[in-house]
Amino acid sequence: MSDARIVDALGTHCPVPVRLLARAIARAPVGTKVRLLADDPLVAIDVPAWCHTHGHEIVQFTESGGTWTAIVVPTHAADRSRSDDTDASQMLI
Repeated sequence: MSDARIVDALGTHCPVPVRLLARAIARAPVGTKVRLLADDPLVAIDVPAWCHTHGHEIVQFTESGGTWTAIVVPTHAADRSRSDDTDASQMLI
């Protein structure tokens, strides 16, 4: 997985992990793997919901020892006019 961009959200809580993921996805070229590490259990709900809403693909999502790892691939270019490709009205909080 050395070719993946890593987003370390360990120690943060909702909505921070999804916002950090959104920023990384916004800056990643289409097809690049972005690996999110988080220990907030809400990522199990928030990450799939955010990816579904924004049309990005989760290729792997696992939990081990209280740490969730999500590998997300952007499927389209993010709207660069927005700072983090999120819309707070569409996030689960």
